[in-house]
Amino acid sequence: MTMKEGHLKKANGELAQSLSRKREWFSAGHFCVWLVFGAILYVGDELDRLFGLWLLLVPLIAIPGLIALVTFVMGLIANLWVRRWWRLVSVIAAPALMIGLLAASIRYQFNADWVHFQLTRGYYMRIASTLPDPSPKYHAWDWGETGGAKCT
Repeated sequence: MTMKEGHLKKANGELAQSLSRKREWFSAGHFCVWLVFGAILYVGDELDRLFGLWLLLVPLIAIPGLIALVTFVMGLIANLWVRRWWRLVSVIAAPALMIGLLAASIRYQFNADWVHFQLTRGYYMRIASTLPDPSPKYHAWDWGETGGAKCT
């Protein structure tokens, strides 16, 4: 082996180590899997109310939950096995971040009814502005038997 080949192998080894360190930092895939599960879990009651899913709601929530759980266990075992500690942290942090996002959404009441109202605010403002009552104006809208906003 010549001196040039030795330097080339050393440079390739250093490049491979720096690339593996970059890939080792954070795995967004785990977070995305947990985020999909959390979103379905969070809007499950809205889906049931809008589409009348009833028993279909169980597999709709259970299948993504099972996928998230299997992904978590496999990521945990695989990263422990090859000692990729930063990836292990991201595998453990993914469900914690999802729970934090769900808690914040519940705390600040960010739900399907709020989104529906924001998208149709102009319609409700036009109706409220045409009411004959003096200010402050009050009007009760009938959103169906369930009491929520339903797109028709």
